[in-house]
Amino acid sequence: MRIFQQCLFKSIRHSSTIVPCIAVIGFGHVFCSEPAIAQALEAGKAEIITAQAEGAASQERIDRLDDQTNTLEVEYKAVLQQLDTLRVYNQQLRDLIANQETEMVQVNRDIDRVTTIDREVIPLMLRMVDALDQFVELDVPFLSGERRERVSRLRQTMLRADASPAEKFRRVLESYQIENEYGRTIEGYQGQVVNNAGQQLTVDFLRIGRVAFIYKTLDDSEMSRWNQKTRAWESLDSDYLSDVKRALSIARQQVAPDLVLLPIDAAEGGAQ
Repeated sequence: MRIFQQCLFKSIRHSSTIVPCIAVIGFGHVFCSEPAIAQALEAGKAEIITAQAEGAASQERIDRLDDQTNTLEVEYKAVLQQLDTLRVYNQQLRDLIANQETEMVQVNRDIDRVTTIDREVIPLMLRMVDALDQFVELDVPFLSGERRERVSRLRQTMLRADASPAEKFRRVLESYQIENEYGRTIEGYQGQVVNNAGQQLTVDFLRIGRVAFIYKTLDDSEMSRWNQKTRAWESLDSDYLSDVKRALSIARQQVAPDLVLLPIDAAEGGAQ
């Protein structure tokens, strides 16, 4: 048998790595040298380590993507819940706006009615002021200056642009209520009067509702009552002096209420 040796450089593929190998061909067999085997093992080991590192990196990317997916899912559910809340809120706002539009229609109708009422009430108030002025002039002349001043203020209020119709009407009703109270109260006060002789005197006035209006001088030397029928003062007999004094004390709340005898205008217009 003829033996021959031939050195060939071949490439042995191991784990996808091409490693140069010195092969000795003889007797129908191929043998690789030990350095080539070691080199192939080292290359395979390095490739495995690289693959493991790449696998770990891939797993890390997968875990990170999974975390991001979970975060996005939580955010998505939160957005859906917020969207449902906003739908409910928007529906509530739509209902509220619809109710407000209905109320606006009603308010506009009320404004139109108020405008009409103002046109009707203002002339009524002016007539009421005129009637009150006439009533004060024709009534028993107690507190004449104060009552005329009240009517004058009412007329000024009617001319004020900054006063609403409601305020004007309130003032008119208030004046009527004050006049109404005069008929149910008694009062004693000092003031000035011009007697039948044309003299101006300082006197004590006694008013009992509107049925009796009497004055007496401070020195008790003169005493008169107002006759509404004749619209003049009539002298009173001195017999009434004690009753007039007692009535003045009662009106000023200086003594307890008591019965007094005084001349008054009866319902029929006579004197008692």
